Amino acid sequence: MNAVLVAAVALTAALALGVLLLLRTRLLARRSAATAYFAAAAVCAALAGSLGAPGGGAAVPAAGGPVLGSVGLGGQRVPVLVVPNRPGYNLVAVAAPGASAGTVRDRLAKGGPRPGSALTWVPVELPAGPGRVWVSAGGAVAPLSVDTGRAGAAPAPAALRGADGPECASAAAGSVLGGRAEPPAGCPSDALAAADAAALRETVAFLAGRGTRAVSLVEDDSPRGRAAAAEVRTAAARAGISVTAPDASSRRPLVVTSGWAGADAAVHDVEVGRTAAEGTYLAPWLLTAPLLSPSAGQLIPLRYAPSSPAAVEYAAALGERLPGEVPTAAGYEAWRAARGTAGPAPAKLYAAAVLYVPGSGGPAAAGGHHHGASANWLPSGMVVPVAALGTT
Repeated sequence: MNAVLVAAVALTAALALGVLLLLRTRLLARRSAATAYFAAAAVCAALAGSLGAPGGGAAVPAAGGPVLGSVGLGGQRVPVLVVPNRPGYNLVAVAAPGASAGTVRDRLAKGGPRPGSALTWVPVELPAGPGRVWVSAGGAVAPLSVDTGRAGAAPAPAALRGADGPECASAAAGSVLGGRAEPPAGCPSDALAAADAAALRETVAFLAGRGTRAVSLVEDDSPRGRAAAAEVRTAAARAGISVTAPDASSRRPLVVTSGWAGADAAVHDVEVGRTAAEGTYLAPWLLTAPLLSPSAGQLIPLRYAPSSPAAVEYAAALGERLPGEVPTAAGYEAWRAARGTAGPAPAKLYAAAVLYVPGSGGPAAAGGHHHGASANWLPSGMVVPVAALGTT
């Protein structure tokens, strides 16, 4: 509990006590003492309600909605995310390496890392209603209370089960941080957002303006991935640019429109030389530190600055509630939507400037498990604007 919340609680208690004494004095002569106490209780409840739901604050967990909590393991609090927290398939993310989770204490499933995230991920089947998710890490075990709601509720979004699951869960966490605790109706990879489609077209136009005659494309078969690849091919054809598959010999701009898993493979292929690239142009939804840290010349079109006050506020909120995870485009967009602050803005092309420490064998932080607040979108460097993009 931070100092502001402590002060708010103290103020509430003091005001309630004052109202109680005042009403008791004035009303005893005309009404019963019970009436005075009921009136004071109503004032206290109103005050508590106004202080307990600050604008933009994290949502209170609801039955059948994502859970963002923590368990005590080895003398410390370990953050845990459960999405969607409905009966059936769920993804449990734990901010500890080598974590396990499940509903039976002595039969826990071993988790593992997933591309684009710094957490440990465990698929868990949950029953309907109140229950517990047991979490284990570092030799300690503890339960997290959950309530998945009634049987027969809508199941988890289909994309949560596949490679795009962590991105979907990150969006759910961002929504909770923004004050909205409803179960996710879908995942970011279910459709291509209009703003992202425009950013891809603008990226192709930028490359055409630099005299590019051919690009390589990494795509996937998600609804968003198919639509994004079509946007790139259409814009490229209009600009007289050919689109080919990546290879190790032809050095050309590499455009990546897949999800986190495909992008992770793509940037590592560039880093080790399996793919030749003249810059790796990531789709807007691929803004997450583990995809920016490998040395692949990453550039990304964004309609917001990761260093802007709102983006930093989201990253700080994430670091406070889910320390160990990195900020993501999906989480930030969901956070903004929950707060009602999302809106169009001109796109710019940003570059990942990664700090390498001599003798370290790689970036200062390459997206592993972090155990402090993540107030920086790229702990190993900076995401800096390099060019404005025109509208299409």
